[in-house]
Amino acid sequence: TTTADQATTHLLRNRIMPSMDTFQAGIGAVLMIHSLVSMQHFKEFAMATESRESPPLDIILECLLGMSLCIIAVVTRAGNFMTNKAAPYSAKKTFDSLSYRKNFAIFNHRPVRLDQKS
Repeated sequence: TTTADQATTHLLRNRIMPSMDTFQAGIGAVLMIHSLVSMQHFKEFAMATESRESPPLDIILECLLGMSLCIIAVVTRAGNFMTNKAAPYSAKKTFDSLSYRKNFAIFNHRPVRLDQKS
């Protein structure tokens, strides 16, 4: 097969059959929305009965599971991370000298009292 055929196959596969990350992110989003609706029902119930209970554990666990599924899917979808390389001019500088700005250098550190008589 040629490179063009491989590229076409790759595009069709990604359009027709979404990857596992997309499916995982979708499940995570559905769980987050369901926990949102459940929490809203719980709040309405708590206001109607004037009780001060903490949210049920199943709602909290569902929200955490949905959030973790979404985070894992996004990180997996991002692929391989590239390294951060410093620019050539800043590679030789120390960490303290990178944030030095002449405009922010303040040499008058003593407080001035307004009622002070000269």
